[in-house]
Amino acid sequence: MARIRDLDTAKLERIAVTPLNLVSFGSRGGRVWQFTVLFPMFLMREDGTKETIFNEDDEDILFVLLARSFGGATVDTSPVRGIGLRAQEFETNTHRRMTVLAARSRSTTRYFRALRRELEASSGEEQILILREELAVV
Repeated sequence: MARIRDLDTAKLERIAVTPLNLVSFGSRGGRVWQFTVLFPMFLMREDGTKETIFNEDDEDILFVLLARSFGGATVDTSPVRGIGLRAQEFETNTHRRMTVLAARSRSTTRYFRALRRELEASSGEEQILILREELAVV
C-alpha cells in the first residue's frame, strides 16, 4: 500500500523517556525485554513494481527516537527480506531491523503498541512487526 504521511513522533516522545522504560542492571545482570522492529523500507510486487514505504530520513528519525527513549538502540544496516501473501498476490518487503533493550514494564508495552499503530498509520501497511523477547543479561 502507498505511504500515507510522514511519521508523527510527538506522541511517542511524550511517553518515551521514563525510568520504567530504561534497562537497569548492575554487575549481576538481569532480565530485560528485547524489542525488534522490522521497519519496512520497500515493497516489491510480483509484477516487478517497487514502492517506497519508509525512506532513510524516516529510518534516522526512528533510530534516534528509540535511542533517546531507551538509552540506546541498534540498527542492522543489512536489509532483511520477507515474502508474504497479500490480496492473493505475493509481495516481497525489504526491512531494516532495529533493536532495543527495555525494562519489562507496562509502560514499555504501551510505548511499542503506540509505535506500531503510528508506523501502520503513516505507512498504510496493514501490519508492522514488532517482536518482543525476554533475555537474561549475564
